[in-house]
Amino acid sequence: MLLLIVSVAGIIFNNVLALHQYQAGVHDWNKRLFGELKYIQVQDQTIFYQNTNNQNGIIDKSTGQVNSRNTYTMCDSYNYVTYEPNQQIIQLFNEGYSVLAEEEISDNIDHCLIGLNGEFIIIYGKTIFSTFNNKFTEKVDHQIIHAGYIFDVPVVVLQKQNEICIYQIRESITLNYCVESLNDGKIHEFGNTLIYQDAKFAYQLKEKSAKLLNFEIIKKVDKFVGYSQTLVITEKSKKQIVNLDGQVEYELSQDEFVIQNLENQKYYYILKQINNELKIVSYDRDTKQTHSEVIELQTNQLILNAFLIDQNKRQFLIQYQDLQTVLVDNKGVRWTTEQSLISIDTVFYEKYENQEQTHKNSYYESLEKHGTNNPLYLIQNFISRVLNEVKDLQEVVTHFIDNLGKEKVQTREMEQTYGLKQKVYFLTTYGTLLCYDTQELSLLIKLQINNQDKSFRLVAHHQIDSNLITHFDNNDAQPTHVLFYYSKEKSRLNTFILDLQHGIIQQVASQSSKNIVWTLPYRVEGGPGQHHNIVILIDEENNIFTYPKNDSINTKEIILYRNDNGVLRGYRLFKNELVNLWTINMKDEILIIRSSYHVGEENPRVAIWDDRKVIYKLIDHSNFAILTSDGDKLKLFIINAKTGKIIYQSVQSEADFNQPINLVFDEHQVFVTYYNKAQMMFEIWTVEIYHAKIEVSFIKMLENYYFTKTPIITNYYKADFEAFFLQQVYGYPFGIKYLGMSRTQKSLTKKNLLIITTSGQLHSLDRNLVSTRRREKADQPILEYSLQSAELPPYQYQLPINFQNMLSYHQTFDIEKFSIESTNLESSALLLVYGSDIFFTRIAPDKTYDMLLDNFNYNALIATTVLILVATKVLSKLVKSSKQVKQFYLN
Repeated sequence: MLLLIVSVAGIIFNNVLALHQYQAGVHDWNKRLFGELKYIQVQDQTIFYQNTNNQNGIIDKSTGQVNSRNTYTMCDSYNYVTYEPNQQIIQLFNEGYSVLAEEEISDNIDHCLIGLNGEFIIIYGKTIFSTFNNKFTEKVDHQIIHAGYIFDVPVVVLQKQNEICIYQIRESITLNYCVESLNDGKIHEFGNTLIYQDAKFAYQLKEKSAKLLNFEIIKKVDKFVGYSQTLVITEKSKKQIVNLDGQVEYELSQDEFVIQNLENQKYYYILKQINNELKIVSYDRDTKQTHSEVIELQTNQLILNAFLIDQNKRQFLIQYQDLQTVLVDNKGVRWTTEQSLISIDTVFYEKYENQEQTHKNSYYESLEKHGTNNPLYLIQNFISRVLNEVKDLQEVVTHFIDNLGKEKVQTREMEQTYGLKQKVYFLTTYGTLLCYDTQELSLLIKLQINNQDKSFRLVAHHQIDSNLITHFDNNDAQPTHVLFYYSKEKSRLNTFILDLQHGIIQQVASQSSKNIVWTLPYRVEGGPGQHHNIVILIDEENNIFTYPKNDSINTKEIILYRNDNGVLRGYRLFKNELVNLWTINMKDEILIIRSSYHVGEENPRVAIWDDRKVIYKLIDHSNFAILTSDGDKLKLFIINAKTGKIIYQSVQSEADFNQPINLVFDEHQVFVTYYNKAQMMFEIWTVEIYHAKIEVSFIKMLENYYFTKTPIITNYYKADFEAFFLQQVYGYPFGIKYLGMSRTQKSLTKKNLLIITTSGQLHSLDRNLVSTRRREKADQPILEYSLQSAELPPYQYQLPINFQNMLSYHQTFDIEKFSIESTNLESSALLLVYGSDIFFTRIAPDKTYDMLLDNFNYNALIATTVLILVATKVLSKLVKSSKQVKQFYLN
């Protein structure tokens, strides 16, 4: 008895310690990114920028951090404008905001210019609006291909049938001149003028006339250096700086980058990265002399773009092809940042190996090996559990004493043990692999995928066994990551192996291929207790191949389906053959398809205990949901992939298809979000699937589900099986950009809906609030066999918002989607949300499952434990005394 009490006390002490350290170590973090830069302007300690995604913002020059960002249209570095469609107004932002125009504009803004008298010129489509004098609006008849300045005068360039025409905008819009052209030309800024170029003509566009340029020179241009009126051209394997007449000023190597000096046209700055060194050359155009300096910089990437920040300090902002961005000056590197994170292909995690927490409780090992329903093993392992918990208590106490005064180390190790601190890997579209610590946000690993151009796109990421891979230098039998990249232009598939243990990316295969439709992780069974993992790939012509190559994919059938240009097709893969099972011609446009199957969630809880009755979810992982559009109608279909049978369909009207639409299928629930034009609100449409049979007798339930040789059939897509489909619609007071679902390690605890709002916040919504089982009225009686719940609150159309469930708190981010990773605590998960910003946090929708509440009374716990020990001691003495008295009377 005493041993049991001590072991229980050890478990409680262990959990209390874990809770304390878990709460002490929670640190959310975020990164705001500026991405690939297109234009910058520097004022004091501020860098105003515009990136290639047409986002504008401000970078702190001293730290490289983004202070603010917006998607407004930039007039200059101080003035921004945006169109508000709901109010049909133009808002001007500088120190505050003001209304610039009302109802004169009815569309999004394409360009904003500032006139010679300080007026604002707004261009959208073919319409030009000016605030000059009493304002004027004029619509042109041809496409505006450029809006900008020629010697500070606002101009627009119009594309007519066989010519381009330059119009200046002053008190009115007047024609300057026209020149002959084709219809596919481009315009480049060139100092105070413009350069026009198409497949036949090249001009320098000035204020009153155009200068015809040498077309053979212009088509070789790598960079326009406008303020010095020169060009950087590529000639065979080298570069040259030439003037508009083709005269060579300076010769460069292919990997050198030229920066123009905006203040003094006398100098060029030429940058080159070689063997972890940045070489900066200053070239004097008058004396033809050069001055060089070298800065140590750890990268072997080529320079993508570079800007002069401060001429006196020789300060440059440099972006490399992998979007590593650095600020350097004559004293070295000031800061560096990884901006490739603005475009992420995939995210995955790796747990730390905690060397001090290596033994595993034999109780849990036995359950994994023998199952949870064997009484013989349960009795035997109960004793093992008690003994191992005592052993755990001894280790925890010893470890605690050894690490007194080392709280930071102890917290880190405990977080690693519970999986609350992991490594997160970002694979970006720029071919970089970046690994960060989820707690400390420190960069641990940086790798680069080479040997392929930008036409290759990531099609799949899986894990396989490394001992199966040929031509791969790794003898460890640990799972290895495999990456598949495909190029439609080249009809080629490249395969890379990622070895996290040794920090290398190695290309192991490259082959001709049609477009890849499916990539499937597959488990090949070997001898008793043996298996290995491979990947099955199927292209658009139904050709089947595997990586690594394996001919043993005939042990079980795989059901697949695809959208073939509006036609749904179902297939069965068996014995290396893909057989078409069914075909459905969809009349409406297919918007989204979602499967009910999610990797790692094969055995979720099926029973729902509700007010003395048991309701059963109907979960079939071969089902999938599909959304289609028909006018303003949003249609939902649930289809079984094995039979092609539509088991449910419904429709919602007044849907706005210009707003985000989301579909999530999890276990027995389908969630759809859309904007309802009639209600002027986003709605969450819920569909749930339940077993028609409800258990109200515990004895009968045991007979039906545990002690019978013929349990109730759970494959409800069969014709003779009854299922109930319930649906309900709820109004959500915020805009919904993206919808997802939290998850846990074993799918035993509650899962919440995760919502990215259109305003850039992250909300965790209890999915019981959007259940279809909420009764209509609070006083409505609930029948014994009804699916309606007495425990859920009564139905209300508009959902209440608890702002404590805003995971991003008061902050807003530019985020698009998220990645969730389970931890060793069933209640908790790691959540990373990303887009132009990255936000990381930990979530615990069902915290009480394996953690104590925040207001847990630790003093009462200690007092109770002491009281139990004292009571046990006293009772044992009383029992002993009682035995002695009885023995006295017997004698």
